[in-house]
Order: sequence, then structure tokens, then C-alpha cells
Amino acid sequence: MRFYHNRWLLILPAIVVTVTVFWLWQTQQPQDVKASLLSEPSDCQLHQQACQIIDQQILVKLDITPKPIPIAKGLSVQVDITGIQPKRVQLDINGSNMYMGYNRIDLQIDEQGRWVGKTLLAFCTIDQMAWQLTVMIDTASGEQIQAPFPLVTPFNAR
Repeated sequence: MRFYHNRWLLILPAIVVTVTVFWLWQTQQPQDVKASLLSEPSDCQLHQQACQIIDQQILVKLDITPKPIPIAKGLSVQVDITGIQPKRVQLDINGSNMYMGYNRIDLQIDEQGRWVGKTLLAFCTIDQMAWQLTVMIDTASGEQIQAPFPLVTPFNAR
């Protein structure tokens, strides 16, 4: 009888932990997000000027300073959005021709209604680094709109 009782003292905590982990895993699963990808701008030169996408009656304008855009130095980001009411805006920066790590920043709305933030482009040793900068706009309805902006930086950008 004593052996039977001790066995339950060992098994019961394992069952509780397993059920708790399973419940937490189920409740923490990401919600299905409806994502829309806007078309890429046709002639975007972020090194020279702000670029904009107009698609599906939505305008997303991205401006990064200083210009030309330097590598491994502080950058100011400004995003203007019309046609939708964003709940959250992020800028995701990915290397297209080389993995450069996770680089996503939350932008904050300023007093003029622009979404602003600070970031930098990671240093890379290849001659020309291709980047995909994606403005990610979350709406109150749970939809995410993604606006892609290409950027190429030369190795000697300062």
C-alpha cells in the first residue's frame, strides 16, 4: 500500500506540469492574422528622398534620415499613413542577400500624426547589401498591412 501511495506522489506532479504546459501552449498560440501585402514602389530611392506606396486606397510614405543612408549609424524613421487607422506600426529590416539578424522596431505616433522611431542598419562586409524594409501596420480589426520598401547600401556608405 505504501509503494502505491508513493508512486502517486511522483506521478501526480508530472501530470499537473504536463497539463499546465499544454494549456499554456494552447492559450499562447498566435491568433490568425489576416495580412495584406501592398505593391512595392516602382522607383524608390530612399538614399535620395522619401518613398511612398499607394495601393488599395492606402498611402504609406517612408522617410529615413540622414541621407544617403549610412551603415551602422543612427537613423531616424518617419512613416506617414493615410487611408487606414493604424493601431500599431513597426519597421522590419531584413537583409535580402544575407541574413543580418532580427531588426524590428516599434514606431510611436508623434503630435503631427506621423509614426517615428530610431534604428540602424547593421554593418555588412559584402560590396552591396540589399535590404527589405517593411512597414507593418496593425489595425484594430486584427488585419496587418505590410508595405515593402527595397534599399541597397554600398559597402562604403558612411
